[in-house]
Amino acid sequence: MRTSQTIRTFFLAPILLSTLILSGCAKDPVPPSGTKVTTTSPAFKRLADDLQKDCERMGGCTCYMDGVQTTCAIVFSCLNAGMCTLVKST
Repeated sequence: MRTSQTIRTFFLAPILLSTLILSGCAKDPVPPSGTKVTTTSPAFKRLADDLQKDCERMGGCTCYMDGVQTTCAIVFSCLNAGMCTLVKST
């Protein structure tokens, strides 16, 4: 693992973990498959980008962040953190 990637993981992991734990306390339901959001957070955007290859390997994820296929758990966390907004379906 490269040093910059290790440092990024070191700083992003606690943020993501805290968000996931706190989102479990929220009253909002988990978004359904096909949910699309946009984000104002570079950390969540980077996380979605990093997960894209894993989603492809697993046969696809069912939610989208800024057009990138990602897990609904990440979308849920981002929405609950207030760093994402839902994209209205057309």
